[in-house]
Amino acid sequence: MHIFIDETGTFTGVGQPLSISMIGALIVPNARKRSLEREYGKLRKYLPIEKGEVKGKRLSESDIAKLMPILRHHDVIFEVAAIDLGIHTEEGIRRNQAARAEGMTSSLTDKHHQSLIDAIWKARRELEAYSLQLNIQSAVIFELIDRVIEHGTMYYSQRRPEELANFHWVIDAKGDNSIPTPWETWWTIFIKPALQSKMARDPMRSIKIGDYSHMRRFEFDEISDFMKNLLKPKPDGPKPMNLGLVLSESLRFSTAPEPGLELVDILTNATRRALRGNLQAEGWREIPSIMIARNPNTIQMLSLDTNIPESMKLPYGKTVMAFHKGAKSMLTAKNRKADW
Repeated sequence: MHIFIDETGTFTGVGQPLSISMIGALIVPNARKRSLEREYGKLRKYLPIEKGEVKGKRLSESDIAKLMPILRHHDVIFEVAAIDLGIHTEEGIRRNQAARAEGMTSSLTDKHHQSLIDAIWKARRELEAYSLQLNIQSAVIFELIDRVIEHGTMYYSQRRPEELANFHWVIDAKGDNSIPTPWETWWTIFIKPALQSKMARDPMRSIKIGDYSHMRRFEFDEISDFMKNLLKPKPDGPKPMNLGLVLSESLRFSTAPEPGLELVDILTNATRRALRGNLQAEGWREIPSIMIARNPNTIQMLSLDTNIPESMKLPYGKTVMAFHKGAKSMLTAKNRKADW
């Protein structure tokens, strides 16, 4: 499978109304990628172009609506993680940043390799030195990647299990391809061990009736004492998954106007515009049809401030609910009927 990732919003504006930023991911089956690119290319020439690229913020409702049948036909998945900084405080986000930084090193012991200890402490110091903006981005992307892997594997294990054999990550680059930004470097270094540790504490869900055989090559062949202590595999259970390999085997940052990156830009921008009230329903009502329903809400709205009341009424609440109601089921029609 191919995963294209892009962001929209400035990740700034704490305390200002509707300061919504989000990061989206479009998962495209490898078997359908060429066909999707071909069909998108036919429509692309009619879309507004800015500096050689299609920009989602420039598309009209009818432009976006025309893309949805193509995306549904190619069995893609759209995931998004968002944050409304308008209901946050800087103090609350700083507390969250400090807690996440502390959590990065809290489990390190003298049993860990010194190189690992040095690398994690370096990543922690970089996180602590980050601007508020980059701290928020790191929190949002972490949640998105976790969800992409879990949902992507569960969904295609029932429909296209061969897609689980390879994971190709393409991230919209903000700097020069030859010179990654500090954010891009930190992302590629830290996200892998962080997700592995999270999986140890809270294992990713799977479906009993799913076919995960194509993922066996990502299982640990040999598990070090450290990883055994972290993952605690059962003698008669499945081998733990090497998420570092899943994330790093094929990962690149791209500045090119690739179809997948343009499409995820369109979808992510449209979703943000919908929440901000800047896009009529014609432009977003079908986007949920390529999203997987997730409780309590399909659009994942992060909270990095413990002072935010859970019962707070938000102006985009009805839109979030509409996305949730329109999302598709994780299970196939056959599996929904099965007694398992």
